Amino acid sequence: MNKKIRLIQNFFLVAAPILASSAFGISPSKAATFAISNSQVEFENFSQISSDFVSFTDTDTLTDSKNGSVRAIANANVDFLEAPAFATNTNLSLAFGENQDYLGLADSQSEIIGNFDIQADTNFSFNFSAFLNLETSIDNPPAENARASGDISFLLFDLENNNILDFFSLTGNLTTEGENDFIGLQTSERVNISQAVADTNFGGNEESLVAFIRGKYERNFANETNLALIEFKRNRVRVTAPEPSISLALLVSSGVIGVVLKRRRK
Repeated sequence: MNKKIRLIQNFFLVAAPILASSAFGISPSKAATFAISNSQVEFENFSQISSDFVSFTDTDTLTDSKNGSVRAIANANVDFLEAPAFATNTNLSLAFGENQDYLGLADSQSEIIGNFDIQADTNFSFNFSAFLNLETSIDNPPAENARASGDISFLLFDLENNNILDFFSLTGNLTTEGENDFIGLQTSERVNISQAVADTNFGGNEESLVAFIRGKYERNFANETNLALIEFKRNRVRVTAPEPSISLALLVSSGVIGVVLKRRRK
């Protein structure tokens, strides 16, 4: 694992819990339930400048407590520069609670859309990296439950013919206490992965998942093409004590997702 990966991991694994602690005055290490889902995507070294770059972000939190204390935070940011061509976005969703009879939800979403006017017989390429971190913790199973999920995907879309040309998808989920723990990766043929690092800890009252993917997209367009790069990320967490009678379970987004690593808790 190189220095850049370690720095990214250290930022999210250390800074995010500190942010939560300072914002709400409750240490996650002392909370009965804790869940965090955060991710980052970077695009760089585009072979040509986009004709248009737009971004969207959305966050949502929900807390409900009768005899306990619960907090939730959601944050999403997007930045991009046109010269040199570079774009990045980050999501953070976090929730924790203590005592009993509470529910906490946090949902963060971000999207980048870049349009490229590709000339005939032109090679189009860019580099990308994707980072996903999930963590859950509970003190008293099965009364308490913590869930965290994250989805990162991008696709190349032919705007003239309404066709998806290529795609990338990274997804993960933790359920504590539960058996739905997994990490999945799927790409189309022209998305080349040069580095894939995954560290998982499934099972028990404390679970974690960290994944880093680095790669390159490259394709030659024989005909003139109006191309859109669409990237979407969603990070969701939920903590409950006890489990509500009406299921509000976080569902991993459907789509072109192939699970390449899955381990059920014993």
